[in-house]
Amino acid sequence: MKKKSVLQSVFGFLHSMKCGILLLLLIAAACTAGSLILQDQIPAYYEVNYGSQMARWILTLQLDRIFTCSWFLLLTVFLCLNLALCSVTRFGVTYRESRRYNLEDRKQKLLTSMKEDAGDVVWDYRCRRRLGLWGPWLCHVGLLLLIAGFALGRQFGLESYIYGVPGETKTLEETGYEITIEDFQIDLREDATVKQYTASLTIHEQESGRSVFGTAQVNYPMDAFGMRIYQNSTGWACQVDVYREDVLEETKLLCVGEVLSVESMPDLALVFQKFYPDYAMTDQGAVSISSELKNPCAGFLMYYDGQVIAADTVGIDHAVLAEPYRFVFHDPQPYTLIQVLRDPFQWLAALGGGVILLSLLLCFYWRPEETVTARGKDGRVCGWFHSRQVTRVWEEEAIQGKEEKR
Repeated sequence: MKKKSVLQSVFGFLHSMKCGILLLLLIAAACTAGSLILQDQIPAYYEVNYGSQMARWILTLQLDRIFTCSWFLLLTVFLCLNLALCSVTRFGVTYRESRRYNLEDRKQKLLTSMKEDAGDVVWDYRCRRRLGLWGPWLCHVGLLLLIAGFALGRQFGLESYIYGVPGETKTLEETGYEITIEDFQIDLREDATVKQYTASLTIHEQESGRSVFGTAQVNYPMDAFGMRIYQNSTGWACQVDVYREDVLEETKLLCVGEVLSVESMPDLALVFQKFYPDYAMTDQGAVSISSELKNPCAGFLMYYDGQVIAADTVGIDHAVLAEPYRFVFHDPQPYTLIQVLRDPFQWLAALGGGVILLSLLLCFYWRPEETVTARGKDGRVCGWFHSRQVTRVWEEEAIQGKEEKR
């Protein structure tokens, strides 16, 4: 037997099922890690929440930005290559297998059993669900289309998030659009639970000067200029005054999770970590006992040169000291998080999903079945039935062979 070259061995592994399963397992593990580790945070966040040693591993392995890091993209490229090679190599095999479903190829199954010449036999051949053979091949193609649709949509589409409070105008990065938050309302039920969030928005196209006004609600997005604008979530924001030796240097609206860096001292940063509308300390720690602004407090972290120098909770209108600076939280109000999406290749991803569903239907519910019957000169009838689960031969209604599981 001729020994395979290194190139042939590599090519054989790349389009093998083992390679595909291995890549799927690695991508699934990466996605699990990405869902457990909060993505795209500053390095100090991981040091505080995971410890310095674990944070070093997270940053080194790029687990803080898994879905855009180089090794995750490389795994995706290899998976696409595996699917493409499998689709090409399996097409010929599947096509030849489908061509074998014919009477001439099946006659030999019964001639030996009947001990008669083919010319003395009357044949009847029936086959159904032959299309089911293409199920596995279509599954590979569907996965490839699905991945391509998501990848092209991410490359050429738009996905952006905007924090804001009523009256603010934000610019969508790398686009010619501006979004003005005209109003934001939180509708409550009688039991004080949230019924609906509604953001009133104006989308302005700078090039043409056109504007579109509308509302975005949870599960009811707004459409404008080929974009879909979603009311994604909400939270709390506070105005923060920065004083240097009792002189007001700046005032900035800070949403929970955002960072305020001091212009005159870049190494000093304040992180607005959490907001408590009705602060209380319990055995389980700090909590908000209601959603009303009865005892508002802000949880914060203070960094200097990448190190945490303070972590505490402060009441509204009270000062956070970091000599020679004072930070004062005031005027708490809910903000809205708006998500803007535009995906010109959404149809390709939808097509891939549809092909995968069709392939699963063909694989599990549309399995090919064949029946061949032959009547000899003496009137004896023999038959041969075949499906992917069972093959059997019978004569005069009595089963001569035994079922063979495949």
